[in-house]
Amino acid sequence: MFSKKFVHVSAAVILSTLMLAGCGTGAADSKNAASPAATTQASAAPTAAAPKERILKDAMGHEVKVPAEPKRVIAPFLEDGLTTLGVKPVAQWSANGAPQQYLQNTLSGVPVLDMMGGLKPEGTLSHIPDLIILAAPSYIKAGTYEDFSKIAPTYVLSNDENDWRGNLAKLGEVLGKTKEADEAIKKYDEKVAQTKDKIQKAVGSKSAVLFQSAAEKGFKLFGANFYSGKLLYEGVGFKQPKLLKGDYDTYSLESLAQLDDVDYIFVLSGTGRPKPPTDNPLWQKLPAVQQGHVYEVDSGHWFNQNVIANQLILDDIVRNLVK
Repeated sequence: MFSKKFVHVSAAVILSTLMLAGCGTGAADSKNAASPAATTQASAAPTAAAPKERILKDAMGHEVKVPAEPKRVIAPFLEDGLTTLGVKPVAQWSANGAPQQYLQNTLSGVPVLDMMGGLKPEGTLSHIPDLIILAAPSYIKAGTYEDFSKIAPTYVLSNDENDWRGNLAKLGEVLGKTKEADEAIKKYDEKVAQTKDKIQKAVGSKSAVLFQSAAEKGFKLFGANFYSGKLLYEGVGFKQPKLLKGDYDTYSLESLAQLDDVDYIFVLSGTGRPKPPTDNPLWQKLPAVQQGHVYEVDSGHWFNQNVIANQLILDDIVRNLVK
């Protein structure tokens, strides 16, 4: 049985505790009342809204529901643009099992696609993509659009594969990286201008060709609207030789003599490519040959037209011509 003294002491302790609690609450309430901004800021703190998928119309008129943040992209022969935008695909384009070598410092280890006859639905499915981007309608020839769209949202980028600028911009839009695409094109244009200036100061106004040997059939020349031919003539400012007529025409070996007005010859080289006709007397008499102005260049990036490939071409030109 508790004593009266214990009851009085306990009551006093409880009363004191309640008073202190009341004072504490009052102080806190007073502090909060004096600082309404703290309460307002806490309650009004924005919550980051999850990005939403978008519906975009592709080059074939399909309305494609594009993931907001695709993680597993397949975009054969668009790997240059993907790499520029900081996106690594889950599988990459290849020719006879060989990917684009100039991109392998970034894409080494990425599985290759079997592109013989075009992209195949079953091969695509095996990589579990969440977005498929096809450079042009021609990439669908091994299946139908519906075959690919059943695997993942499928976006056909363009009807003009040569419009690399427009296609990079579209790629940036599809991947939510418009800013990165714009910045890449801006830096590229600056490099073209700088290279043109270096070449003009080093060698002046000269002519050049991109030469592809076709063995006994003769040779091909890249015209002003064909892949890196556009960069040579329109970008860097080389003059075109009198023989050059079309974009990618074949010329007979007898036509070699007409390359006598060419100052620099860039020869496409690479695995399986025929060598230039160095034992042909007509080749040996060419001024560019006699002056040592023939340069073998890697077809991997010279037979191309994209931001990274083009910058490597510019580097090759400067390395060979600016001493």
